[in-house]
Amino acid sequence: MEQVPRLLLVNAVQDDRAELRAVLESLRLQIVEAASGLEAVDELQRNQFDLVVTAIEIGEFDSWKLARFIRSGICRGGRSIPIIIVTRDWCERITEITARDFGINQLLTFGDRKRLPELVEGCLAKSADVLGKLRILVVEDHQDNAQLIEKILSSRFDVELTANGEEGLAAWKARRHDLVLLDVMLPLMSGGDVLKNIMAIDPSQPVVMVTAHGTMDVAKKMMLDGAADFVTKPFRVEELRRVCELATRREDYLVSNAQMIERLEDLQQLKGLLGNIVDSMPSLLIGVDLLGRINLWNRRAETVSGVMADDAHGRLLQDIWPEFNFIPEVEAALQQGEMYSLDRVEQCLLGKNSFCDITIYPLCEATVVGAVIRIDDVSSRVQLEERIIQTEKMASMGQLAAGMAHEINNPLAGVMQNVQVVKNRLSPSLKANRDAAEEAGFEIEELEDYLQIREIPARLDAIMDAGRRTVELIDNMVSFSRQDNESLSDALVSELIDKSVDLAAGNFDLKRKFDFRSIEIIREYDSAVETIECNAMQIQQVIFNLLLNGAHAMEKKVTQHRSVGGADYRPCFVLRTSNQLRKIRIEVEDNGIGMDEVMQQKLFEPFNTIRSIGNGTGLGMSICYFIITENHGGSMSVESRPNVGTRFILELPKKFQ
Repeated sequence: MEQVPRLLLVNAVQDDRAELRAVLESLRLQIVEAASGLEAVDELQRNQFDLVVTAIEIGEFDSWKLARFIRSGICRGGRSIPIIIVTRDWCERITEITARDFGINQLLTFGDRKRLPELVEGCLAKSADVLGKLRILVVEDHQDNAQLIEKILSSRFDVELTANGEEGLAAWKARRHDLVLLDVMLPLMSGGDVLKNIMAIDPSQPVVMVTAHGTMDVAKKMMLDGAADFVTKPFRVEELRRVCELATRREDYLVSNAQMIERLEDLQQLKGLLGNIVDSMPSLLIGVDLLGRINLWNRRAETVSGVMADDAHGRLLQDIWPEFNFIPEVEAALQQGEMYSLDRVEQCLLGKNSFCDITIYPLCEATVVGAVIRIDDVSSRVQLEERIIQTEKMASMGQLAAGMAHEINNPLAGVMQNVQVVKNRLSPSLKANRDAAEEAGFEIEELEDYLQIREIPARLDAIMDAGRRTVELIDNMVSFSRQDNESLSDALVSELIDKSVDLAAGNFDLKRKFDFRSIEIIREYDSAVETIECNAMQIQQVIFNLLLNGAHAMEKKVTQHRSVGGADYRPCFVLRTSNQLRKIRIEVEDNGIGMDEVMQQKLFEPFNTIRSIGNGTGLGMSICYFIITENHGGSMSVESRPNVGTRFILELPKKFQ
């Protein structure tokens, strides 16, 4: 019965072993797998194998140690078991030199693994030689010397002997040996002439000159003519072997060095490219090791922290950037080896609080060795999302208002019309009313006195006033559903603000005991700010509303101070304007009771009021927001701190687009 060849497959990567086994399926083989060099040694001690296929990196007992173990002859199957290396780690000449020294039969890159069956069949079909012996051409006219050289070098080289210069040159041209050992004094053609001919054809050919006249001048001339080395007669055995070994390695060393330099240059270029990519990113990228020491600090991190990368490297993150709020999350990622993602968290960047997305990626090899922290400032995105949501709410409100307006206006008009009819029919100045009173048996003046005592006319006026306010409210709601650009005109910004102040003072005095005139008004107008293209009435309405809200907030603060006996508080408005490139900025700042974060977030939503119950519709601020953002293409924001005050910021384009 035919015996099936046994193959030992050694690879530390299970997927690679599976791929190599699949490649070898076409051959009739008994394959035994080993995941490390030590496992392979155990298999070689227990069983006899006809072939070994191994990677280079197979654990502490690597492929080179495994090869020496096999070539020592102590394992079953003897020292001649063919060895094929299939490796992902490939540096052509370095690997080839090492493989030859360690008795490897074939070398193959993992990417070229489809050739493996062919190499396996070749190794099994014959007694495979170790990557082939190097071929040496010995050109020596003395037969005794030639035979001695052959005996000395035959264990390492495949030796070919020639006896004169012409024969030697012809043999070299035909077979291009790995090394030429060339005597200087030769019949038919001197060694020097043979050397010149060889160098003219292949300057990289290693040639060692052999001479009985070893002088400095001779050595210099031979080296200048292209010889790799020379040896003088009579030579010692070890000297000859060493010179020949160095000569054959000369090209390997040159090529290996060139390859190494090229790869180092490639790595430097890649490092520079990656560094440029990391530095050009808008994100903060920070790398830390397992102890939290910084090993990556990109340009954005330099900008935000004010610390240069060279100063940051090797230091603890909390020491370099104490404002970073998420050290515990970094420590948890390092300890647990899990990614942490924090969305829209507050972090101080460049001296102000910003919304950030923070992702902490643990870096793992066998274990966690560090982490990369990515910080993205998403404040603009958060503001945009909030504006989109607010705009959608305003659009919905406009659609609702447009649909409701007609249904509300008709009965409201009836109420107001009938109130006016009642007022007319109670008026003593109309003859029809006096006649009707006489017919009923009383004087109209008596009825008028009764109505005045019972405040009936005032109640009717209140109904009419409420009706007019309702009509105005509906008109404001309907304004959400349309944008009126036809009424835009140039207006002086300072006049708009001052008129709004006058209107607010009069309105507030009529309705409340708190005197608006007791509020200090500080005007900080930029002289460069002149006119803007706007709907003046709408902008006045916005500023008027902000002043009323501010006065209300300051009235509440006055009440609070009085309740605790304080008298050091003085209400104050600061009105500012500033000129920007294509827009102007208006600020209305008060020192009232302020607002917390929750109230600020909902401030511009419809039906959300900052006044006490019964004192506001909750539409004022949403209407202001809509007027600024939709009707004028600007922006409106608020900054506030409880018990400190509030600042509203309006930014309007100088020319409406």
